[in-house]
Amino acid sequence: MSATHASTGAARASRGGARASSALLRAGAAAALLGGAGALWGYWHDPRGFFAAWLAAFWFWLSMPLGALGLLLIWDLTGGAWEPLARVPLSAMAATAPLFIVLFVPLIAGRHELYPWLAPQSAMPLPNRWYLNGGFFFVRAGAYFLVWNGFAAWRLLRPGAREWLSGIGVLLLGYCISFAGIDWLMSTEPRWFSSIYGMIVGAGQFAAAIACALVLITALGRGESAAAAFPAARMASLAAILLAVVIFFAYTSFCQWLIIWEENLRHEVPWYLERRQGAWGAVIYGLLAAHFVVPFFALLWTPAKRQPLLVAGVCVLLLLADIVHVWWLLLPGLHRVAFSWLEPSVMLGVGGLWLLALGGALHLRGQALLPPGEPQPQAAHG
Repeated sequence: MSATHASTGAARASRGGARASSALLRAGAAAALLGGAGALWGYWHDPRGFFAAWLAAFWFWLSMPLGALGLLLIWDLTGGAWEPLARVPLSAMAATAPLFIVLFVPLIAGRHELYPWLAPQSAMPLPNRWYLNGGFFFVRAGAYFLVWNGFAAWRLLRPGAREWLSGIGVLLLGYCISFAGIDWLMSTEPRWFSSIYGMIVGAGQFAAAIACALVLITALGRGESAAAAFPAARMASLAAILLAVVIFFAYTSFCQWLIIWEENLRHEVPWYLERRQGAWGAVIYGLLAAHFVVPFFALLWTPAKRQPLLVAGVCVLLLLADIVHVWWLLLPGLHRVAFSWLEPSVMLGVGGLWLLALGGALHLRGQALLPPGEPQPQAAHG
């Protein structure tokens, strides 16, 4: 009887997984069409604003496969009770990594709008022009994509992988994310530099990926198993990891501000002054609340981490805060104009493409988003 119940539960969960992938495909198609229409209009009427918005959207959605891959590799090294709960959504998120090779093409087309150091007259005075030059820039970009997609393919095709190779993957992934943040985000203002910048944007990506996985588990997974069987304890383990990453993100962000403000150097302080002017100044306080204070106090209490709807609500807030944070990092230094509808439109369009890829990955895997349920004690004697 127990085997029959298990088979029925697995079949029901598999059907739930198919419904989840269908829901993601429908949502992705709608978002891609709506956001894509606005993005095309922006490309023709405001190319500089379009490429800035595309870079922000590209970096935010890249968080999902890279953060998911990082979590899978870390689990190979450390283990953890959360892995059975998050295995399918994280694997599907990691499988979307090849999409970003295609999404990088518009950044190549708009490179002269985004990176002033590509112009010879701007690059000559720079002391680091050996690093900021077009040839080396694209060699590094190719290396990043090779590492990300190579380890994603290896981890997904060989889930029972060797720990030593996962350790190498974690190190390479961390370095590549940090240097990609420097190359693609920080170098839009080539005369400004922060040695901790890569850690800040990397931590933001990691937090966004965990938050997205928890939202997927809650929003799409609860329909696959009874509420009584929902693995809240495993969710609490993953929420605890999210809390640690949020704390690390806040710590590194504060350290960067403190060091720059104490040094009071003419070529460093204006970076913050630009981001304190007008509406951008209010964004700082919103990010403090949404990206640290609210998640910290909401997830600090252990019973709260076992409440799926509460955790999902905090994660949605974190995702929105990370989008705004990427805009806050990029837009003041790129075109110094007021925020417009183009940024959310492009963010929606790129997000729609990513949801289509995610839904396709779940569909191809043909698995339930969640395990069928916690094993029952009596099953061992059935």
